[in-house]
Amino acid sequence: MAGKIHLLPSELIDRIAAGEVVERPASALKELLENSLDAGARNIQCQIEDGGRALIRVSDDGEGMSREDLELSVVRHATSKLRTPSDLDAIRTLGFRGEALASLAAVARLRIVSRRPQDEMGWELVCQGGEPPRLREAGTAAGTLVEVSDLFFNTPARRKFLRSAATELTHIQAWMVRLALMAPGVRLQLHHGKRLLLEAPVAAEFAQRAAAVLGREVFEHLHPFSGRDGDFVVDGLVGDPDLLRGSPRDVFVFVNGRFVRDRVLQHAILSGYRSLMPPGRYPVVVARLALPPEEVDVNVHPQKLEVRFADGDRIHRLLSGSVSQALAGSPWLSRGRSYVIRRTESAPEPADAAAAGVREAMQRYLALAERAGKAIGASAGAKTREPLPSPAPAETGRDTEFGRYLGALWQTFLVFEDGPDMVLIDQHALHERISFERLRARAEQGGVSAQRLLVPLDVETSAALFAAFSEHREKLAELGFEAEPFGERALRLLAAPAEIDPLAARSVFLEVLGELSDLGHTEAWEEARLDILARMACHASVRAGQALAPAEVRALVAEMKRTEFSSRCPHGRPVVTRWTRAEVEKWFQRR
Repeated sequence: MAGKIHLLPSELIDRIAAGEVVERPASALKELLENSLDAGARNIQCQIEDGGRALIRVSDDGEGMSREDLELSVVRHATSKLRTPSDLDAIRTLGFRGEALASLAAVARLRIVSRRPQDEMGWELVCQGGEPPRLREAGTAAGTLVEVSDLFFNTPARRKFLRSAATELTHIQAWMVRLALMAPGVRLQLHHGKRLLLEAPVAAEFAQRAAAVLGREVFEHLHPFSGRDGDFVVDGLVGDPDLLRGSPRDVFVFVNGRFVRDRVLQHAILSGYRSLMPPGRYPVVVARLALPPEEVDVNVHPQKLEVRFADGDRIHRLLSGSVSQALAGSPWLSRGRSYVIRRTESAPEPADAAAAGVREAMQRYLALAERAGKAIGASAGAKTREPLPSPAPAETGRDTEFGRYLGALWQTFLVFEDGPDMVLIDQHALHERISFERLRARAEQGGVSAQRLLVPLDVETSAALFAAFSEHREKLAELGFEAEPFGERALRLLAAPAEIDPLAARSVFLEVLGELSDLGHTEAWEEARLDILARMACHASVRAGQALAPAEVRALVAEMKRTEFSSRCPHGRPVVTRWTRAEVEKWFQRR
């Protein structure tokens, strides 16, 4: 009787192994680009069709392959990177497992054309679905061209799980950005169809490459950092604490020139920011670590994204301390007003400027409420009224829901005397909740009201943000934004939500695009929309450190009673707190 255990056929083995290496078009492109970099290429061009599902073509000017090497390149575990077991302990190349091309040959139609500079003629190899390769002589430029067509054509179950072309293209662009940051001395181009999505010229300095691929507006809010602990070296760029993202998508960490995802390193970066950043938010950081090869194990996962460190604590201390030291000097404050979205309150402005800013915000708010038939106690001329007088110091009587208004503490916390109690209200948190509920109601009723900009704004974006605009244009309209393409990666902003200060329209628009670029599938839209509306509400609200007139305070408090969930801001922070006289006396040890 035959046993139950048997050897798998080689074709099935190859398909199973390919699933570990080639997850989607982006992972296929990553492997090909790493091969090009290992081959010493200085010019790499990528052509994508249908989000990489139909075609991925990578051509480079690297060292090329001989006929014998080309024939072996599609054999599993054939590689030029390793010779002996000891080589595995000191890997200096991006690839080393000898699996990428073999995996692609198992699940796609593969064509490779290559020539070494010293050879007169090159060679072409064609194979598909694990069939034996076919070789022929071919005239070609020095270097290597690899075409991957019809990815997963012979594995329908895998192909079924691929996302839309736009989503797959977003993943491809993300990998192109990582590899562009990884190799500033290499010229990179990415085309999708006839569109040039990314071009990264050779950069003499790392900062130049970062500006090219991340966008100038983001780069202006990045600051250099560096650190050393013996033969452990780290450097890179850290973003302003208010240049935040909803996911770690813009935390780029490279170890010995390899992009990695590592919880130890990510935790070290977040620790460096400490209390400068609210929970659940992530900074924009590019960190490069240089370690002795024997101190890091990259042979952990077939995709080579995970690593292990011989001394993780030492690396954590170095990276966290270097980031913290760079932020300690508050370098972003020297530039004055920042363009980026703030999830936390901004620093107080001079009194006159603050008062003018808050009056403009309150006037827009009161006017919008009045037009909606929900006036909150302001006169019909609130939009053009003169500045209201400061509160009289001896004002008496219960003039609000929370008692007698006494004034503002640090122009941030509104102070009320309610009989034996003292009430404190965070003016920004309260107005933020009111603005959020108003925006949410309008979004559910057909869309946020848009306001045409008197002067359209030109907005430079990254390739990923431009792709997000193209894919989510209808969602942007629902949120009150109208824009049109203006160049290869630039947009012209024509309209913005009516509640938003036009001066902040560009920064809000960029942050919303960033959130949409993280949106992987439609089921996440409702949750993402609420988060975006909360950010918009933040910009539509008065700030900490801005002066409010007594009439404006009373208007806010009156609206609070008519607003759902008004005891918390949209981000979960408390809006109001109450101290009894007994609690105050106890604190001063009077009872």
